[in-house]
Amino acid sequence: MRLLFRRVRYRGIDHDLDIIRNTLCSSSFVFIDVFFLSLILAIFSFANYQSIPISSLIFTGSYTFCICLFIVLKKWLRDQPD
Repeated sequence: MRLLFRRVRYRGIDHDLDIIRNTLCSSSFVFIDVFFLSLILAIFSFANYQSIPISSLIFTGSYTFCICLFIVLKKWLRDQPD
């Protein structure tokens, strides 16, 4: 069965992986991902605390923490010498 399929060239796979890597590492994708993560956390905390102000505080705190962590890691990893 393996003989029926042609082997894909490595350059084609490498190019496709670069496109996926660039998309997943883009800042806008991370911001959207953190937004939805914080929103889900706020919704689940609303069920526990049953208070909109506490849920909004948890949303704001988790979003701010994750964005700050992303910025610090991005800066720290970019400044690393090879």
